[in-house]
Amino acid sequence: MSPRLIGSCMMLPLLLSLQAAWADDASGNQVQQVIKLPLKLNKPPQAAEHGAAPAAKPAAEAKPAEAKPEGKPTEAAKPAAEAAKKAEPAKAAPEKMEPGVPMAKPPTRDLSQPSPEVRAPGGKPRAAHRVKPRRPAKHVEKAAGEAGQVKGVVGSILKANSAYIAKHSPGYLAKLGGRAAPRATVVACSSPGGNVGMLGGEADADLFVISNLGNQLASSEGSIEYGVRDLRTPLLMFVSHTGCGAIKAAAGDYSNLGPAVQKELDNIEIPKGIDATNGALININNQVEGAILKFSGEVEAGRLAVLGGYYDFNNDLKQGRGKLVITNINGETDPARIRELTRSGRYFHYAFMGR
Repeated sequence: MSPRLIGSCMMLPLLLSLQAAWADDASGNQVQQVIKLPLKLNKPPQAAEHGAAPAAKPAAEAKPAEAKPEGKPTEAAKPAAEAAKKAEPAKAAPEKMEPGVPMAKPPTRDLSQPSPEVRAPGGKPRAAHRVKPRRPAKHVEKAAGEAGQVKGVVGSILKANSAYIAKHSPGYLAKLGGRAAPRATVVACSSPGGNVGMLGGEADADLFVISNLGNQLASSEGSIEYGVRDLRTPLLMFVSHTGCGAIKAAAGDYSNLGPAVQKELDNIEIPKGIDATNGALININNQVEGAILKFSGEVEAGRLAVLGGYYDFNNDLKQGRGKLVITNINGETDPARIRELTRSGRYFHYAFMGR
């Protein structure tokens, strides 16, 4: 073996021992740097199914104790630090919010009511609430309607009175106040159709008018007697009309009406179920007959004529729509005979007396 080879073999152990010593010195003077990279998860962890316990976190997720590096990081550690810095989520700048819909005009709804969009946190949105207009109670509405009706009627009466005053002189009106001698006593039905077409004009001051349910003698016997015997009117006339409500009631069942009303309807003696027109004509004849018996002294003395009339609004008697048709003169009911007596003016003719 050559001396050079022998020297190389002897130097090899020495070099190895020196290298190990240098390595020990380097590990004692320099702290090893640990670089932590953020852990990225592509998918959120799924919940355990069927009651299974959640999987244990991997060891990589455990937070290791960080060592504070001394001095500047080595060149090998710089790329890793830059990668970690890029991996950190950047803080987004606050977004400037602008209205996407232009402002509208103020709402026209009642702002005193809660908005349908307002609700408690976590609650379900409420359905839109419509504010219903308040309606007055039924009795208030009825009272308001009755008040309006009374106002209108009173206004019409006052207007008609003003028109009447405008047509007549003060002297004529002064005579009306002192006149107590009407020329006729008229018993009409209380229904509006029972006295239209007769009153008004110059004739109203000459009539002593009595109205009741069904133009009856029995219902107003005192008033009729006052007109005939105290005011000495030479004419007593009973007037009915088309569609009389009292006649319709008397021809049907009126047991549900009040006792006083039933008592008056009992005096209307007509067949049940009879036609309203025929029932009215029969009622007229009954009233004329009753008056002749009551005032027989005036009749026999020739001082009282008792007539019956019918306002024919439907032209049932073929004398003209709305015409007042004389249907009874002192007990005479034959239409031809009545027309003859009317043309001749023989209103004091009594067939049952022979004159």
